[in-house]
Amino acid sequence: DGIITTLAFVAGVTGVIHDNHIILLTALAGISAGTISMFFSAYLSMKSQKELFENEIRRETREIDEVPEIERQEIREIYKKKGFKGADLDMIVDRITSDKDIWVRSMMEEELKLFPEDIGRPIVTASLIGVSYIIGSLIPISPFLLFQPTIALILAIVTTILVMFGIGAIKARFSHKNWLKSGLENTSVVMVATLLCYVIGKVSGNFLNF
Repeated sequence: DGIITTLAFVAGVTGVIHDNHIILLTALAGISAGTISMFFSAYLSMKSQKELFENEIRRETREIDEVPEIERQEIREIYKKKGFKGADLDMIVDRITSDKDIWVRSMMEEELKLFPEDIGRPIVTASLIGVSYIIGSLIPISPFLLFQPTIALILAIVTTILVMFGIGAIKARFSHKNWLKSGLENTSVVMVATLLCYVIGKVSGNFLNF
C-alpha cells in the first residue's frame, strides 16, 4: 500500500507541479496521513476481532455451564459429520467434554471457525503495518531528493516496478503460483494506478491553470 499509494500520489502531483520541494512536502503529508490511517484502521480492526473472539468465548463457556447436554450434542453432530460413529464417536465426545477448556476451544474452532492464533495483538500488528507503510513509501519518493521531477518520476516508477515485481515473485513461492505471472500482476497494478493519477493530475492542472 505504501509503495503504490505514494507513487500514484507523486505521479499525480508531478502532473501538476514541477517543484521538488512542493512535491516532497505534499508527499510527506500524504505519507503521514496514510500511515496514521493505516495504523488506526489496523488497530480498530484487530481490536474488534479480539473483542469478538473474547465475547464468543464467554458465550460458549456460559452455554456449556447452562445447557451442557445441548452443547454436548453439538459436539457429537460436528464429529458425526466428519465421519466418526459408534464407539469412536462416543470416545471423542467424552474426551472433549471432559475438559472444559478443550470443549470451549473445540466449539470455537469447529462451530464458529474462530482460531486463537488468528487473533494478534492490536498495537503490535498496527505498529508493524504503520512502519511497513512508511518503509514502502520511501521507495518512490527517494529519487525526488536527488533529481528534477521528470527524471525523478521515471526513476521512481522503474524502481517501484522492480520492487513490486520482486514482491510478486516472492509471493508466488508461498502461494504456489507462477512467479512471472505473479510479478507481472503486481507491476500492472502499479502502472495503471500511476498512469491514472498522472493523467488526473495533468488534466486538473490544465483545468485549474497551474
